[in-house]
Amino acid sequence: MNRSKFFTVVASALIVASVIAGWVATGRLAGATQRGMARTAASMTSARELAVDTAASAVELQRVIGITGDGLGSTVDALVATRRVSAAVRRILDAGSIVPPIANLSEMLNEAEASIADVEINLAEASGSIGEAAPVLQKAITSLQTVPAELDRSIAEVESNSERVGDQVWLWRMAIAAGGAALGVMLGLVFQLHRSVFGAPGVARRTPTEVQP
Repeated sequence: MNRSKFFTVVASALIVASVIAGWVATGRLAGATQRGMARTAASMTSARELAVDTAASAVELQRVIGITGDGLGSTVDALVATRRVSAAVRRILDAGSIVPPIANLSEMLNEAEASIADVEINLAEASGSIGEAAPVLQKAITSLQTVPAELDRSIAEVESNSERVGDQVWLWRMAIAAGGAALGVMLGLVFQLHRSVFGAPGVARRTPTEVQP
C-alpha cells in the first residue's frame, strides 16, 4: 500500500473514531447534566416544603407569643389590683396595730406587696421583650412567605434548562458529524491533489524529457 494511501486510511479512521467518541460523550455529558439538574430541582422542592412548614410554624409561634403577651399584661394588671387591695387592707390594719397579731399581719402584707411589686417588674420586662420581638418575628414571617414563590421560579427555570439541554444534544451531535464530514471531504481533496501532483500508485510519473513532441 502506498504511504499516502496508508496515511489517508489512518486519518479517515481517526476522524470516524473522533466523531463516534464525540457523539457518545455528548450524550453522556447531557445525561449527567440533566440528572444533576433533576437532583437540584428535587432539592429545591424539598427546600420549598421546608420553607412552607417553617413559615407556618412561625405564624403559629407569633400567635402563641401574642397570647402570652396578652396574658402577661393581664397578669400584671391583676397583680397591681391585688397590691392595691393589700395596701388598702394594710392601712385598715395599721389602725389597730397596737394589737400584736394585727401588727404582724400588716407586716406580712407589706412584704407580700414588695414581692408582688418585684414580680410586676419582671413581668413588665418580659412583656416588653415580647413586644420588641413581635416586629422582628413578623419581618421573618414575611421573608419566609416569599421563599416558596422564589423557589418555584427557580425550579421552573432549572426544569426549562434541563429540557433545553435535551433539545441541544442533537444540535451538538449534528455539529460533530458535520465537522467530521468536513474533515473527511478535506482529506479526500488532499488525497486527490496528491494523486494529481505525484501520480497514481504504481504509475511512473513522466519527466519533461519523456514527453513526445
